[in-house]
Amino acid sequence: MRNTLLIRSIALFLAAGGAFGCSGDADPGARVWRKKCSACHGSDGAGRTRFAEGRPFADLTDGRWRHGPDREAVRRLVADGDPASPMPPFAGRLSPEEIDAVVDFSLGLAAAGRPGARP
Repeated sequence: MRNTLLIRSIALFLAAGGAFGCSGDADPGARVWRKKCSACHGSDGAGRTRFAEGRPFADLTDGRWRHGPDREAVRRLVADGDPASPMPPFAGRLSPEEIDAVVDFSLGLAAAGRPGARP
């Protein structure tokens, strides 16, 4: 009886932890960002990484976008990459849903970096 209670308590604790985000990012865009983008663009999108030094378009929070700040331009860049820069293509490496999620996350970072903008 005591073991059963312990097992149920552990199961409840683990289930609650997953529900409150203890198992990682709940936002799929944040998950993709953390795994695929943050090494170059930084966790906050400001491009303050060793890799981004001297690359003005690595900062996604300053409103300067080489390929345009609209959603379709950003999606195309993430999917196809930019052969004239270190930005790799992610089509085939990420699902279309993951690309959409990280594009939305990126645009949210950009909005958060602009004074008065709403993410």
